[in-house]
This record gives sequence, C-alpha cells and structure tokens, in this order.
Amino acid sequence: MKVTSFLQTIQYKVDCELRNIKRKKALNKKKDRILSYYKKHIPENREVEDAVNYLRNASLKTFCSPFAEAYKWENIEVLLDSSNGLRYVMHQGKRLYFVRSFNDRTVKYCYNGLLTEQDEDSPHCYLSDKFKIAKDDVLMDVGSAEGIFSLTHIETLKHVVLFERDPQWVEALEATFAPWKDKVTIIRKYVSDCDDEENVTIDSFLSDKPYTPTFIKIDVEGAERRVLNGMQKTIKLPDLKLALCTYHQQEDFKNFASYLSEKGFKWNASKGVMLFLNDLESLKAPYFRKGLIRATK
Repeated sequence: MKVTSFLQTIQYKVDCELRNIKRKKALNKKKDRILSYYKKHIPENREVEDAVNYLRNASLKTFCSPFAEAYKWENIEVLLDSSNGLRYVMHQGKRLYFVRSFNDRTVKYCYNGLLTEQDEDSPHCYLSDKFKIAKDDVLMDVGSAEGIFSLTHIETLKHVVLFERDPQWVEALEATFAPWKDKVTIIRKYVSDCDDEENVTIDSFLSDKPYTPTFIKIDVEGAERRVLNGMQKTIKLPDLKLALCTYHQQEDFKNFASYLSEKGFKWNASKGVMLFLNDLESLKAPYFRKGLIRATK
C-alpha cells in the first residue's frame, strides 16, 4: 500500500506539472494573439492602451497592471484548525476558512488572488471611495464562495445573506462566520431566474423575510443576467446599491450599463480593464473587458 501511495503521489505531481506546461503554452499563444491584434487596431481608450503596453513585457494575467505585482503568495501564512480539520488564513484579524480539499499551496494562491482582485486599483474591486458598505447595511452576497467580501465588513453590517450551493464551501462558510452566526444566513442554492430545488430568485427569497437588502453583490460566473431577471421587484427598492460583475461575457458591461440606467440607477465603472482567462478559447477580440459596475439609486 505504501508503494502504491507513493506512486500515486508521483503520478499526481507529474500530471499537475504537465497541466501547468500546457496552460503556460496556451497563455503564451493567447498573449501573442492579443499583441498582434493591437498592432493592427489602435486601442480604443487609455485603459486598454495601458494594459497592452504592460502586457508587452509581462506574462499573460487576469490583471495587466503594475498593482498586481505587490501581492506575493509565498508570504501568506496558512493555519490548520484542529477542531474541524480546515485550513484558514487570518484576514484582518478574522479567520477565513477554505474548503477541505485545498492544500497549503492552493490556499495561498487563492487568498493571494482574493487580495489582488480587491486592491483599490483593481478592475474587480467591489468598492471605491464613494461606493462603500455603510453601517447597518443588509448585504446579499450572491456568489459568496469563501465569503471574504462579507467577512471584511461583517462588523459594520446589520445582516448578511450568503448564497452558496457547493457543500464544501458551505462547510467553510459556516466555520468562518460562526462568531457572527446570529447575523448571517447561508442559503444552499444558486441565485437565478427560477425557483426549484437548486435555484432561488431574489424576489421569492425576500418575499417572507423581515429584512430588506440595501447592498447586493453579484458575481456568479456568467449568470448575472439570470440573477437580475429574478429580482424585478427587488431592483425597484429605494437606496439600493449594486456591485455587479461585467467581465464574464464580452457584452455584459454595455448591456448591464444600459439596463441599470433604464431602471433608474446612476452607475460608475471600476478602474481599468481585465482579461477573463477561465476559458481561453472563448476569449476573443477585443479581449479586454470592464470588471464591474457600481450602481446606486
């Protein structure tokens, strides 16, 4: 058994290395295509121009901007909670837990990415100097995953609703928010435009709740339109703030900006542009996308 286990470990490491090599080749190929495209097409604005200029001397990354260089995954300390077997990091003095399947290295990569994307200069940063979580806000965290956004502001918020379908992440969320369980609700469903065993709309969820959301963060891997379709009543609420991701689909920013304007929102885009590298094959010209919209009534 020991020999078998050793061989399996070696095979796993070999497979990982082969996947990394394949991924690097794919990224280099895509970088060449992006730079080739912008040799023939003058960048449409300064943000895209800056990203292209940065990319010429850097590897292809989600954020083609100097701010990302400040974050080093190697410097992150990962701790193990012996009471539940989950790994965690200390985030602003609070424990942020990760799924059971993550090893130390994966936790470091993940947490480093979370810090990077919420840098004030990041296209993925949910907040800004003028768009903030206010005292006693009721937050609906749609697409919560590890819950770092809610955890960051948990002491300011009056109540938080976390939507997460994955049982592994639910376990981690329950551990992270145990100290604040009286003001946190975890819903084990996807947020969508229908109601069934796996999905719930925001409108139907709120129909019998004693609280009213004042801030909704929506980051759901390309299902943002379905979430919006399922909150036709909620979107009419006065004083509602929305942080809406717009980088999963090429036309999301234009379409969502128009939609929110029609619904009476004033909105601003986050800084800069970014690349959605989860599916390289679907990443087509003009490649760069706006990260998110911050909208208020």
